[in-house]
Amino acid sequence: MKTRTWLINYIPTLMAAVLILYCTVGLEQSLLKTLPTLITLCVQLLLVSANRYAFLLGGTNALLYGAAYFSEGLYFSTVSAVLISAPIQLFSFIRWGKNRRTDKTTALKRLNGRAWGIVIAAIAVGFVLCYFLLAPFFAGANYPMLDALSFTLGIVVSLLAAFRYVESQYISAVSTCLSIVMWVMIARSAPENFNYVIISVYNCFRVTQAACRWTKTYAKQIKEETNA
Repeated sequence: MKTRTWLINYIPTLMAAVLILYCTVGLEQSLLKTLPTLITLCVQLLLVSANRYAFLLGGTNALLYGAAYFSEGLYFSTVSAVLISAPIQLFSFIRWGKNRRTDKTTALKRLNGRAWGIVIAAIAVGFVLCYFLLAPFFAGANYPMLDALSFTLGIVVSLLAAFRYVESQYISAVSTCLSIVMWVMIARSAPENFNYVIISVYNCFRVTQAACRWTKTYAKQIKEETNA
């Protein structure tokens, strides 16, 4: 492994781990809030390489996130993590295993213009439905608008990733930016949640890296198929 690749892969992970553990000790955070963020560091490393085991580990970790979100009154995110993200990621793990190429990598796909239109429309409609129809059932939820939008984007990202679309990582980059904003707002009044700010920033970096890597991998796969 080249030195530059090693630095990009592991130095940010080590830095994030140290900061998360520092917050755990300094802010006396519970294990419930610390463990899923540490596991996420590994999940994102696997995801950058389009490794299907990212979904197996991520699906299991989503249950831990669900418990942590519930404790913070983020009810949309709780439902998303436990009832949507976890099952879809486990489904993705199985599905990706059935779409292997001869070089043992997973065959990726791209959205066309029409499909992009459908995805954008689904996000808009999903957000409106979540915010205006489900919000009354989650009275007292914190930051319902950001939470509902993150909820909607999370579902779309999970489904696109399950079907191996590169664009899942583009949309995920937007979602992670929203997460940064939401957790910064939460941490201002509840500093013990600062580790979620750290992991959100880390996720944004890794998802952007994954978007670039998946795009290059797709182009390589198409070139190999054309030359075959």
